[in-house]
Amino acid sequence: MNKYIIGLDGGGTKTLGVLFDIDGKELKRVEFGFSNFSIDEEIAKANVEKTIEELAKDLESDRELFVQMGIAGYSKIKKSNQFVKSLEKKFNATVDLDSDAIIALYSVKKDQDVNVIMVIGGTGSVLMVSNGEEANMVGGFGHLLGDEGSAYHLAITALKKVVEEKESNQALSNLSNLLLKEIEALDYLDIKNFVYNNNKSEIARLAKFIAQCALNHDLDAISLLKQEGRHLAKQTINAYHLAKPKEKVIIALRGGFLLNAPYVKETLIEELKISLKDFLIDIHPIEPVIGAYYLGFLKLSKRCL
Repeated sequence: MNKYIIGLDGGGTKTLGVLFDIDGKELKRVEFGFSNFSIDEEIAKANVEKTIEELAKDLESDRELFVQMGIAGYSKIKKSNQFVKSLEKKFNATVDLDSDAIIALYSVKKDQDVNVIMVIGGTGSVLMVSNGEEANMVGGFGHLLGDEGSAYHLAITALKKVVEEKESNQALSNLSNLLLKEIEALDYLDIKNFVYNNNKSEIARLAKFIAQCALNHDLDAISLLKQEGRHLAKQTINAYHLAKPKEKVIIALRGGFLLNAPYVKETLIEELKISLKDFLIDIHPIEPVIGAYYLGFLKLSKRCL
């Protein structure tokens, strides 16, 4: 009997599904609409079903199929067990549902006996830690409670610095003047209008402007970017000590801000070298759907024991 694994990576814009043979060879891939359950549960469910149906339709009837899903907002689904059971019945398969972050972890971990710390610095920030076969989150409290080491946090910190300079009767720095001009503020009080009338993503876009100022040798911009790197380093060190010790730890750096903004990644790595030993840095993202295969293979192997 042939065995297959379907990996499914579902997010807010698309659902990517890949059919693998048991050895991990990709046989087919398809894409449908979003499957983030936080957006619309019924549409998300329908897109998940369409994805699995398209991948499984040409398989022989006498086969064993395991479906590993990693979906954003999976904790929001009502009666998740009932949904999983309905998929198992419809497709004559074993189905497991996890978060998109978990399969992203396994795209780094694969089948290795290692701990993985995935440091994600984008609009927001979060760390995912594989601890044996468990996975834990560090940070990820959102912009009201945290998001240190992110584009949003950089932008807010820079804007707060403008306010601090003005209200302590200091001369505005070059960066502060440039920021006020960039947001078209006539006065520093207009910062309130900018922050409270724009969403998180719009505010985070200021990070690109600050990064450009740093590339133009603005020392304040450079200092702020390095500070975000140190924030991420502190969280990474905490995550390292929380994990069960392994001979090998992979620290995977992900997210557009962390990988592309100047000084952030470099500062993070410098800080880690001072405080940690026996770790490898991974800065080459692999599709999370590959992680769905490895997680599915692990679970399937356990069921066969």
